Amino acid sequence: MSTVALLVPAFNESTNIAATALVMREALDAGLVSRAVVLDGGSTDDTASITSSFGVEVLSVASLLPSLGAEVLGKGDSLFRGVHSIDADWYVFLDADLGNVCIDHVTAFTSLIDTPGVSFLKGGFVRVDEQGVPRDIPAGRVTELVGRPLLRRVHNSLAGFSQPLSGQVAISGPLARSLTFATGYGVEVAMMIDVFRAVGLEGMLEVDMGVINNRWKPEDALGEVTDQVLAGASLRAVTMSEHGIVTHSMVQNREPT
Repeated sequence: MSTVALLVPAFNESTNIAATALVMREALDAGLVSRAVVLDGGSTDDTASITSSFGVEVLSVASLLPSLGAEVLGKGDSLFRGVHSIDADWYVFLDADLGNVCIDHVTAFTSLIDTPGVSFLKGGFVRVDEQGVPRDIPAGRVTELVGRPLLRRVHNSLAGFSQPLSGQVAISGPLARSLTFATGYGVEVAMMIDVFRAVGLEGMLEVDMGVINNRWKPEDALGEVTDQVLAGASLRAVTMSEHGIVTHSMVQNREPT
């Protein structure tokens, strides 16, 4: 039976982490995962103490792979250090701020991790608001305006995933540890491209997670997200140099050793 580590990157998530930590505890108790870890990227609030109160492990990302330095460069950096510090056959990544997180969101992945020939599972879902009403833009503004067009340049089928920039993922250990991770918001688009190039569409599968309520970013936050998604893709040399796309200064690669 495969060992599964549930990894949740978090930074100052005291408002949301209790619900997530409860589900992580439930997943452990149900035997769905062998380890559940919040990867704390340097929170200054009560994220760590709230998580610990549920009996869920918290690791300071800055203490992992210290050769990379004490500064944590966002979600991609946290995940990179996590997969290279925590041994498992499979990793499940969940965002810390899912408003309706439940054990079914974990089971959606763990029930499929032994699918023959598949080494990457991408969460697909219907995005809803706090009242359960589907959002007007099903996959989000950055996904539709930037993410899908970039992925279409690599392969049309990648743009067909319902939530290609979602952070809800399961990935086999060997594949995860072979990848280069973009450190900023570009981690998801870069991972889609890298996984496709490594295992092809036949090694990728979309998982039905049902409905998910995730955080709605204000308009003034979209510029940075867009820049970093563009940068994550440009780091993968997606034939975009003629368009003058450059790497955002806050996006780097974390390379396998």
